[in-house]
Amino acid sequence: MKHTCLIIEDCSFIREIYHLNLKNSKVEIIGEAQDGKEGLQKIKQLQPDIIILDLVLPEVNGFDVLSQTHKLSPHSKVLIVSTMADSNYKKKAMNLGAVGYLDKPFTKLDLLNAIDDITQQYDGVQNG
Repeated sequence: MKHTCLIIEDCSFIREIYHLNLKNSKVEIIGEAQDGKEGLQKIKQLQPDIIILDLVLPEVNGFDVLSQTHKLSPHSKVLIVSTMADSNYKKKAMNLGAVGYLDKPFTKLDLLNAIDDITQQYDGVQNG
């Protein structure tokens, strides 16, 4: 079973890389947003299983999006991707409910492994 995925990333080139890297994975990309405000609307509308979220976004930053995600889509799991590699940012993201954090730049394998970890959380709940 494919899990649905929303990409919230301001750089169109990076969004395209996600599409290419996740093409034959366990997820189906059902939407994308280029800023935090649009991201919040898409989260509410699409109710994705997985959200790939950049922290540095125009309009509404990634931390604010993350803090509102559970209210808008309680089952969604959030993978943070960011150039902000500081451990305080990682800790804050995890405290706000993120289930994973990837430092940019990362490899295709890093992304696939992070997505696989999240899909296993869903599969474990459904099978367990």
